[in-house]
Amino acid sequence: MKPSFIKGVTLLSLIFLAVASITVEAQTVKQLDSLYTTLNQQGSFNGCVLIAEDGKPIYEKAFGYTNFDTKQPLTTQTEFELASVSKQFTAMAIMQLHQKGKLSYDDSLNKYFPQLPYHGITINNLLHHTSGLFEFLGYTTDQVNAKRINYNKDILDALVKNNTPLNFPAGSNFSYSNTNYVLLALIVEKVSGMPFADYMTKNIFKPLGMDHTRIYSRRSDTKPLKDYALGHLFDPSKNRFVINDSISANKYEYYFDGVAGPYGISSNVEDMLKWDNALYTEKLVSKAEQDLAYIPSKLTDGKIAALSGIPYGFGWLLLPDNDYAGKRLMHTGGYPGYETVITRYPEKHKTVIMLTNIWNAVNLYQLNGATEQILFNKPFTIPASKPFKKSVALSPAQAKAVEGVYSFPAVPQIKITISNQAGQTHAQVAGQKSLEIYPESELDFFYTAVIAKIRFIKDDKGVVTGMLFSQNGQEINGVKD
Repeated sequence: MKPSFIKGVTLLSLIFLAVASITVEAQTVKQLDSLYTTLNQQGSFNGCVLIAEDGKPIYEKAFGYTNFDTKQPLTTQTEFELASVSKQFTAMAIMQLHQKGKLSYDDSLNKYFPQLPYHGITINNLLHHTSGLFEFLGYTTDQVNAKRINYNKDILDALVKNNTPLNFPAGSNFSYSNTNYVLLALIVEKVSGMPFADYMTKNIFKPLGMDHTRIYSRRSDTKPLKDYALGHLFDPSKNRFVINDSISANKYEYYFDGVAGPYGISSNVEDMLKWDNALYTEKLVSKAEQDLAYIPSKLTDGKIAALSGIPYGFGWLLLPDNDYAGKRLMHTGGYPGYETVITRYPEKHKTVIMLTNIWNAVNLYQLNGATEQILFNKPFTIPASKPFKKSVALSPAQAKAVEGVYSFPAVPQIKITISNQAGQTHAQVAGQKSLEIYPESELDFFYTAVIAKIRFIKDDKGVVTGMLFSQNGQEINGVKD
């Protein structure tokens, strides 16, 4: 028999450890709340956040509104458009069908869609964004019907009709393209014999009890959701956030609203935790099958297929391991009015879920990094809010003076057309969508849809004859045709 005082010391040690653990968690929660509350008060975080450890929330909170006009408050039950976070669900459907022997990752795209003018593309290429396929969101109104809502089948038809060349031979390079996941969703329909929405509900959402997750097209659904976060963008001309549909540059959100697979799934933070918890189990696929999602693909030259240097799996970014967090899996989503993130630390059983319904207000990668630092008891910095610029009013003559077509001698293939539409100045790069630009002075304009600026140049007679276009730290000079 061991001396009784040893038992007493052991019990006392356990008590001290338990108290220390509670203190650390309380400090973590306090820091998380400080981070998100500060950003909300600055106007740069409007959304819901859920941080979990061992499958249970340690921090869960809603900040702001579903609709800035009505001031309906967000709750942790509110559903958001997941944007590209949807891709991991589409990939899971493909994995389920693969596990059942219904398809092979090496299957040719032409096996399912022989009408497509593309050869050598496999399901594996689609999953890893190595197909070389054109980004369908770049289609102009001449290439798709912009007068109605388009669905996945319409994108397939547009691919056949437009016959846009591949960006590169399949497997030779990486190029993130939503077209890949439209085709994957269509393959799910072909193989399963079910509409994509029905398949996802029956085989993923319902089995996991994800009762607030669905394929959802807000603009065409006959039963609008009551607790749904509308997407918002900052309108410099009004100096406030407005619903994304009111910005003309984002009208493609209307006519592409029926698409599902690359985006088009709506959920809330609590359902996303159910999804996260299921990935620790074999409820959906076996562990061996799921592990395939976290293996980066190699290109034909032996290099790893990667997005900005980060290897890409099946709908997951495979972040580099670090000494305190271990393995890290992540995906972000961005669609005008929405930014979303899920980051998993499977070796530590921790998860970060953020769903927001404002756009371009704070760098979500930096916010995710700060959250990670707090979660692993490291020093952190609250990321800076992106400045919301208020535009100035120009006279009709000033707005007219900058109109025209601008060419760039250093980049002959690029032309930018400046026009005024219903009192709003627009800039359109040839072959791309027209985007609003906002004046901060008579000659200085900025974008909100992208981070870029234009400075118009006058000659000695006061006539606008050129522009200086700035983006990503680079500047190019344009001359007015």
